[in-house]
Amino acid sequence: MSVLFLSHRGESDDAPENTLRAFALAISRESDGIELDVRLTADKQVVCCHDEDLQRVAGVPVKVAEADLADLRRHHPVPLLAELLDILPENMHLQVELKGDPAVVPYCREVIAGSSRVFNLAISSFERETIAAAAGAFPGLPRLLLTDLEAEFGRFPTAAQVVEMLAPLKCGVSFKASFAVDADFVNELRAAGLRVVGWGVFNDELGLHLARTGVDAMTCNHAVALREKYRKICAQ
Repeated sequence: MSVLFLSHRGESDDAPENTLRAFALAISRESDGIELDVRLTADKQVVCCHDEDLQRVAGVPVKVAEADLADLRRHHPVPLLAELLDILPENMHLQVELKGDPAVVPYCREVIAGSSRVFNLAISSFERETIAAAAGAFPGLPRLLLTDLEAEFGRFPTAAQVVEMLAPLKCGVSFKASFAVDADFVNELRAAGLRVVGWGVFNDELGLHLARTGVDAMTCNHAVALREKYRKICAQ
């Protein structure tokens, strides 16, 4: 299976992250898919935003959970998840990271269920409680625990240790990219039935290494350009 290069928060090297511009750029470049973050606003809207507030992206300390959608949009073009689903090509891969506590889960499920279109969807979160809640809300969909494996274990773990960690959650893993990962590690995880994804691909050397290990997918701010670089290397 070929590795999927997912546009991290859209093609966010060339457009503001988690905006319709960044998502549309990923679509126009025919990215393999999009990874994004969602949060719940005070008026219970599911919006695409990574941080708890708008300080980093807009220079204002407005907290997403304490503001209505209209309040947020006075400062930054925060899109609804539903607005992305309206423009996302059918069968395109989409990885939705659930931010905050599990309260976002049923609202996210309602948005996704409300779309009549078909997507290759995966759910991810750093929060174990949220991933557990997503099991009932999204039956049959791949779920991924986001983690920094070296920070989690104090060193890079064995595949068996990762499988044991994930067993209670019955989900796959999206781990911080590392040169410590090799093909044997990935193959052991996949042999255990796990979906294997990498994040934190901050330079091409690391991304190309991760692709060679055979992960199912990785997220990158310039996913399309990295994919083309990888394909050229493979064709040599």
